[in-house]
Amino acid sequence: MPTTLRCAIIEDEPLAQELLEKYVRRVTFLELAGTFDDAIAAFAQLPALAPHIIFLDINMPEMNGIEFLKALPAPHPVIIMTTANPHHALDGFELGVADYLLKPITFDRFLKAIGRIRERVPAAAQAPENRVVPAAIPQQQPVADLDFTYFKTDKRIEQVLFAEIEYVEALGDYLRVFLQDRHIVTHLTIKKLLEILPAGLFVRVHRSHIVQLRRISSMEGNMLHLASGKELLIGPNYRDEVRNLMKKMLANT
Repeated sequence: MPTTLRCAIIEDEPLAQELLEKYVRRVTFLELAGTFDDAIAAFAQLPALAPHIIFLDINMPEMNGIEFLKALPAPHPVIIMTTANPHHALDGFELGVADYLLKPITFDRFLKAIGRIRERVPAAAQAPENRVVPAAIPQQQPVADLDFTYFKTDKRIEQVLFAEIEYVEALGDYLRVFLQDRHIVTHLTIKKLLEILPAGLFVRVHRSHIVQLRRISSMEGNMLHLASGKELLIGPNYRDEVRNLMKKMLANT
């Protein structure tokens, strides 16, 4: 049995998130590896955190806890579901969930769940190289070095390499992501995507557009010409930033 159990929290309700963080910190053999309010972001970053336990909320936007669990590759960490609806527990147990915590979560119920779980985590998990991870990504690889992310499209979860993205167009609370040979539509805000994309590879050129720098063939006035032939207008609020960025990358000044 490992001396310390690493925990990740996936919970979109701020109060429930804070409560779980507080409970984890009160237990000496628990360590908080990371907290997420978005299941899609968690899906991409969990491999590098290598948690033993995931506290997983069921009701979340974009991707709910059941969808997340179905998409999580095996072997995966021990899952403890958190929900305000006890009827969801059956769905979780059918997917191998170890326990569920009914909101509002009390500390004694939290301890009871952890006590049940503690003996289930194999002793081999003590060694960092043997920790149970939710995907076949070397855990020593930092999150910042990952060259891909996942997008939920309809009923699928697709892996997309950052290098494949030419540009992104915002459609309200949805995004149309243009790849080299196709495009996908996903329920995500442009603000949230900017938090995921590597800053050195992409630039926001309009309130509705993000462009990969490598795909910009030329700039004329306020227009960008992309490798695919697509032309995009640089928004008034983004022109100074784009121009300054292009100047920094000029071979001849």
